[in-house]
Amino acid sequence: MSSAKLVPINNIASSEHAADQIRTAIIQGVFKPGDRLIEKNLTDQLNISRHPIREALRRLSQEGLVDMRPNRGAVVAKLDPASILEVYAIRSALGELALKALQSHADLPSPEVMKVLEKKATAAVRLAGQDNQQATILNDLEFQETIIVASGLERCARYFAETTVEVQRFNNLSGIVYTERASDAQTYVVGLLDAIKARDIERALSIWKDKFAKAVTRYLAQLEQGKPAAKASKKSSIC
Repeated sequence: MSSAKLVPINNIASSEHAADQIRTAIIQGVFKPGDRLIEKNLTDQLNISRHPIREALRRLSQEGLVDMRPNRGAVVAKLDPASILEVYAIRSALGELALKALQSHADLPSPEVMKVLEKKATAAVRLAGQDNQQATILNDLEFQETIIVASGLERCARYFAETTVEVQRFNNLSGIVYTERASDAQTYVVGLLDAIKARDIERALSIWKDKFAKAVTRYLAQLEQGKPAAKASKKSSIC
């Protein structure tokens, strides 16, 4: 027999695995807002001891996906208008920082990053004509994150990634209907890419801020109409 030793998964790896699994279930709506996350059930499903589960739940609490409540334990956080608007505001502000960082460094974005952005822009136009909007949402989020990461601002990228999780959850649970995917792709993806290529920081910032302002306007309009998010159609695009 080989003398190689098998290394058991440690508590840190176990908690990361648990956090990934629970996070995905929350984003996809398997665990719904208000659901209790009972440690015993989670340990049985994931075949992991309670300590890593507790660490995972604490991490998800820091991400805003889980509420830790006295006498109730961990509960899936609810989606409320204030938190959604806050997420949009944070993403808009982080994007401004990233775009300004790109402008101040002549070698950014790199040629490799520009190829990725061009690929995402081409995909945005193509996907806008398809019925399945999930691909559009994913492509748009990846386009945004590519810009943020390209700035080299590590904290900015980390915070932006954390809010992306909340946007994914919002899109999966909400019923906001966006009917302008083709024009959105041209304005907010192709247009932003063109501004970055031209190193036109004012135009890039204007497009970026308008993108999130429009998302907020659409969301508030839906609230005014009094359409319950859980019952409305699940079509969405700008995120």
